[in-house]
Amino acid sequence: MTFAFPRRILASLVVVGALGLAGCGDATSTAALRVGSQSVSADFLDTILTQLGDAGQIKIENGQVPPESSRSVLNALYRGEATKELLAKYGVEVTEADRTKVRTQVSQDAAFSNLGEDLQELIISLNAGDLALARLTAPSEEDLKTMYETAPASLGMMCVAHLVVKEESTAREALDVLNTGEKFATVAAKYSIEPGADKSGGVLGSADGDCIPLSDYQTQFDKDFVAGALNAKAGVPTGPVKSSFGYHVIYVRPFDDVKLSVKTLIATNPGEFLIKGYMATADVKIGSKYGRYNPATGTIVAN
Repeated sequence: MTFAFPRRILASLVVVGALGLAGCGDATSTAALRVGSQSVSADFLDTILTQLGDAGQIKIENGQVPPESSRSVLNALYRGEATKELLAKYGVEVTEADRTKVRTQVSQDAAFSNLGEDLQELIISLNAGDLALARLTAPSEEDLKTMYETAPASLGMMCVAHLVVKEESTAREALDVLNTGEKFATVAAKYSIEPGADKSGGVLGSADGDCIPLSDYQTQFDKDFVAGALNAKAGVPTGPVKSSFGYHVIYVRPFDDVKLSVKTLIATNPGEFLIKGYMATADVKIGSKYGRYNPATGTIVAN
């Protein structure tokens, strides 16, 4: 359990549990976000922001909520609505035992009772949903392959090789060579200016394998590169993609080349990988007044 109050109350807004919340999906209100069959009303978002302000967790001046605060809460609510969809897909429910466990823990903090009722319920539901998410098991190898080949990032990881050059024309030349059927490692060794590409073949891998968690890409890699990688299809060289380092040709490696790494990595925390992957690939609608979801950063950003 990660609940902490009051210093990290926003951090506790991690996931919305599957039992639902008052104000979510209200057909009479404008939706702040929609994903799949789930939605959150603007009225409910306003209620939570007001109660956060009353608790001193965000600063509201002249009735105005800082845009970054709205986006932070919306990002948590998006993960929550995505979690509902994911739990339903895999037949896992938030149980009363989950909610009781969270309620018991948060009630130990006297300050919790001073929060608004909707905010209390949200925090309980968020953390209870997190407990249910932790019960997800890794899909079968067959299902992993299907998901990977449909949308590689849907598994919450990326298994990528790339080459980087200084000029766009050079990247296009390398792409033309790749399209003749030449192996990516051979072309990367010849063209890429990245140190060690002649030995790595351009593979971007962790110390533990060929795949890297999507969350690492979102927080540590050039955002333009990540956007290009998210748009790439498995086994198809893609580019040129411009980043702060130059021009890239990106190659999401075929599943059969990386399946051992995929299976090993997802087994460490299936629920977390699957929710990250779902959020990066789902068709999410964010109210235009709030911003848009950027899969390359894993956050809601200003328009």
